[in-house]
Amino acid sequence: MSLYTTPLLYLNMGGEMLYVLQQRLKAQGIEFTKTIQVLDDVTGALLNPKILSSIFDKTTLIGIPRIRTTLEQVVLSSIMRLDKDSMDKLFDLMIMIVKYQLSAATGPREVILLTLNHLDAIRDMVTDESARECIGLVHQMVVDLYGNMTMEDVWQARKECLEELDTYKVRVSILLRLGLQNNDTSFNHIKRNYNEDYKELRDTLKDLKLNRFDGDSRFLGSFDLFGDRVTSLGKNIYSSSCEMMPKSGKHNLQFAKDCGTKAELGMLAAQLGTEEALKRPFTLNLFVTENTDNLDSNNDNYDPNANLDMELTTNEKVKQNKEYKEKLDNIYADFFEDDQNETKVNMNLLDLLDEIE
Repeated sequence: MSLYTTPLLYLNMGGEMLYVLQQRLKAQGIEFTKTIQVLDDVTGALLNPKILSSIFDKTTLIGIPRIRTTLEQVVLSSIMRLDKDSMDKLFDLMIMIVKYQLSAATGPREVILLTLNHLDAIRDMVTDESARECIGLVHQMVVDLYGNMTMEDVWQARKECLEELDTYKVRVSILLRLGLQNNDTSFNHIKRNYNEDYKELRDTLKDLKLNRFDGDSRFLGSFDLFGDRVTSLGKNIYSSSCEMMPKSGKHNLQFAKDCGTKAELGMLAAQLGTEEALKRPFTLNLFVTENTDNLDSNNDNYDPNANLDMELTTNEKVKQNKEYKEKLDNIYADFFEDDQNETKVNMNLLDLLDEIE
């Protein structure tokens, strides 16, 4: 694995994590102030300069296990809590959707554009101004790092990301329902408007630097801070405006059966605490039984919500996950030694940006 795979994996998986959290908070009717606090806190932790310095470090290789541990601690930085089962389900969602997106990319520019789509969405989620400024700096870091690489080098980084993710083979309900995944966990790549045709043009383009390519950006997407990315990869797949819809009639019947927000996200269960105080933690449980993911297109009585566990969190449940949380808290201390609020206010990544340049 090269040194350039880590930022791609971390930022894209982090973006997918925020998509899931945002959707579940909304679907469960969590009050607005708590929702904003969770998204701001998690974003602040995700883009913590101490973490990003290691993610963009050109001398250290960081594998999936460490990325997962870091993202688990990012989630636990907020007033929200996830138990181990929920964290496993969240990780499966993140990694399989990122795996799909990277496998569906049609060229090296799209690999970076889908990463920028994640950053764009994160910026739209948060209300904290310093966090938004931080996202702008991370955007510039990504463009400076990969824009100065050749197209072939970026494509190779994508290949190495997929090799790193190859052992993860999980069926994800939303991908199955959209016709983007098969029961054997393989992917279906639907026809999209965006297409770089890099495989066909590889011999001509491979030695060009990514930011020097003079193709028509109207069709290939912009690297500008507020530019049009054109590609739908990297956008929020849980959104009702998602463009990743099956265009062929092959999967239309199954999709029609599972239509609607609840059906699309029937695989996700929410388990929320009863504390009303804003500063008290609450638990979001994404875990459901395996049957939820085992869709049967021939079963007309299939109920995507049948296995949802909607019970409130109990003290016993918290105790069962105490050992897991304590283990993560120890790792968390290594990344977040400073006071959280001070870290958010002082999110200055200019030094890191200088290193990338």
